[in-house]
Amino acid sequence: MPTLLLVVFINFAGIGALIPVLPYTVIETLGLSATVMTLLLASFAMAMFLSNPLLGRLSDHIGRRSVLIASLFINAMAHLWFAFSDDIIQMFAARILAGLAAGNTGVIQAIIADRVASHERARYMGLFGAAIGTGFVAGPALGGLLSGVGSGPLHQAPFLLAAGFSFLALALSVRIKESAAYRPITSSAKQSLVTRLATIMRSPLALYALAFFCLNLSFAQVEASFVLLLRDYLDFDARQTGWLFTYIGLCIILVQGVLINIAVRRFGEIGTVGFGAGLLIIGQIFTALMAVGLLIGNSNPLVQMLIVTTVVCFGFGFSNPALSAAASNAAGKTTMGGALGMVQGFGSLGQVGGLVLAGPLYHLGGAHYSFGFGAAITLILLAVAFHLNQRPVST
Repeated sequence: MPTLLLVVFINFAGIGALIPVLPYTVIETLGLSATVMTLLLASFAMAMFLSNPLLGRLSDHIGRRSVLIASLFINAMAHLWFAFSDDIIQMFAARILAGLAAGNTGVIQAIIADRVASHERARYMGLFGAAIGTGFVAGPALGGLLSGVGSGPLHQAPFLLAAGFSFLALALSVRIKESAAYRPITSSAKQSLVTRLATIMRSPLALYALAFFCLNLSFAQVEASFVLLLRDYLDFDARQTGWLFTYIGLCIILVQGVLINIAVRRFGEIGTVGFGAGLLIIGQIFTALMAVGLLIGNSNPLVQMLIVTTVVCFGFGFSNPALSAAASNAAGKTTMGGALGMVQGFGSLGQVGGLVLAGPLYHLGGAHYSFGFGAAITLILLAVAFHLNQRPVST
């Protein structure tokens, strides 16, 4: 397990290194609109949506380890392609390829679920989230510092760093052995993707798919609109944006590495999802109020930004691993990779929707439109969590 968490950390450090530079590459270097920037982000998420269930189902058949190794190699090559791209078409193609490889999230969660007892899954999903958060501490800071370094374009050095991290994660993943609990699906147990989707939609997992869809749709508003808000509200550049995303990573580490266990013991997995959704709603409403100058209290814009950032990140930090743990307990052991991949795929679809809508909403009415929309979607997540808590799903 430590090796797997190290792989997750290194891989997401590479992904995190790209966060501060992508918006500035599209808007400032290429001179394109914020809508194009959010579409570039959405293309990555759409590819994840398509590949998550496919990679998860493939791992049920040929093994988790093989799929993980192959996806990390493809990810590294996609980062290299983007590093040497100088037009938006190639950038879209490279990000789509990277998104297809990044659909290994369900595979990684299935590896964790294969190795730990059901009552321990929330803790280990929290550690998985903390590894991601730790990657997002180092990655954005390094990406921001490396932006514009060298004779190449603004994005080249951060993407080369991301490729290097992916190759390092690939080398480490070779050491990961298949879990003794893993059993490949036999030919008699195989189902088509359409059949599997229909089965999940008729099962209690449909509610988890809806919850992941809402959570990622809501948080994608933060992901895309936050960079625009930092640029317009605080006049941040790529380097300063990198430091703020490093702070976001620290918040996620604190929640998913330490506080998640306390919350799950107190509220249960679904209760923790609801608690996190409540915090996320409050953070999004506060951000919308801040954007229009109505947030009372400290008038320093940077202090206000840190406050709303903390509340939003704590909300997402509690909701995501608790929802992952609850979904893994609801999924059958035999087809866990495919089931979790399908559920995570709906999360990726939500992320696509959030990223596609973020740019137009921001330009239509500013940050209070995009963050207000996000808060409304999180209310649906809160309602789903309440329903799941009233009708617990048995494995």
